[in-house]
Amino acid sequence: MKKINFIMAVLLAISITTVLVISPLKAICQKKTSTQINVFPENVSKILISSCAGCHGDNGKKMAMSMWNFNKWGTYAAEKQSKKAKQICNAVTKGKMPPSSIKKSNPDEIPTAGQIDIICKWANSLNGK
Repeated sequence: MKKINFIMAVLLAISITTVLVISPLKAICQKKTSTQINVFPENVSKILISSCAGCHGDNGKKMAMSMWNFNKWGTYAAEKQSKKAKQICNAVTKGKMPPSSIKKSNPDEIPTAGQIDIICKWANSLNGK
């Protein structure tokens, strides 16, 4: 029994040491590169939070999250961000987003023409290569 306890203690110590060593390394590897944009401009962020994050953010719907994931934006390369931003502009401009079910139940989540213009100007400003 003492042998088992000793083995368990050693395994636990190894596990803790591994976590303490790997976590800082992982953080270093995930640092922002010059091809990543980790934040949205404040005016765009406010619109996306009020009109999009309910489905495309924390606790969002799986289908919505597979198309555009607000929480993973900073992990996308600049090219993917640019492509996704243009898709967002296109979807809100054509009235495809937010979907009609949201428009009926939460009409205050529908972006205004001015907000759509802000989103599209931002999307067109991104240069994914």
